[in-house]
Amino acid sequence: MHTLLMTRTYPDIWIRIIGSIFLAHFIKILGHSERLWEIVMEPAYFIEVLIGGAINFCIWSLIRLISIWLDARYDWLEQSMMRAFLQLVLGFVAPVLLSFFSMYLFFIHIAGDSIFNSNWLYMEYRVVLFYLAMMNVFYLGYYFYQRFRQAERELEGLRTRAPEPVPLSSSLTTVPSNVQVIIANKGARQVPVAIDELAYCFLQDDIYYLKTFDEQQLMAAQTLDELAAILPGSQFFRINRQILASAKACASFRSIANGKLEVSLSPAMPEAAIVSQKKAAAFKVWLVNR
Repeated sequence: MHTLLMTRTYPDIWIRIIGSIFLAHFIKILGHSERLWEIVMEPAYFIEVLIGGAINFCIWSLIRLISIWLDARYDWLEQSMMRAFLQLVLGFVAPVLLSFFSMYLFFIHIAGDSIFNSNWLYMEYRVVLFYLAMMNVFYLGYYFYQRFRQAERELEGLRTRAPEPVPLSSSLTTVPSNVQVIIANKGARQVPVAIDELAYCFLQDDIYYLKTFDEQQLMAAQTLDELAAILPGSQFFRINRQILASAKACASFRSIANGKLEVSLSPAMPEAAIVSQKKAAAFKVWLVNR
């Protein structure tokens, strides 16, 4: 099944600017015994902080772009190992090397000394490694925060959407439909589901779900009433207000009390699929003549 990943953005420009300058300032004062105001009053302080802040900002922005690029191709939940490996290599190891070579050039052309003659590799560089790791953790947390908010909005939309009443007789007629694919939500992904792969749709805890024949459970983007209106009536029957089932998913049925039918669906549902007495005859006709 082909899947489409949602493109994510991280509006964090001011966090990057302030964080980059703070990191440059922290590295500048690290290991100095002078008081803070004495360090700030040094002529080279602002130049070094601005240059260091610019380097930090570029590297941070690079990690952001890498994270966005990976978000669009490798989902953290569905491709965890590959995503973690690529995030480590592209989002941490590559910036670590870039940071080293940037400071190497800084020491040669601006500080006028070799980076190997300083304490930068033994003190400041360790702080840089920690910050680079925290940048990746920041975007990981931001990713799941956005994903949670997106799921929350979709759930709220489904709960507040007013379903249009559908007459009980609507399932008794064959509705012409050219729909071959419907769109469902699978976490951060929007997944196209072919109607031939769709076993049934159901309502549970005020959330609309789709169940495929390969037992995937996805969140529906429409209500059952809307799905009943677009799916072909020759293939799908509104068993009750909670279930819209495909004929291929109706493995068997049996008569129960008061003229009702209990339908066994495949894949199985945790709760019984009950057809009311009023719709029992129509269900049998539909199952035979579809």
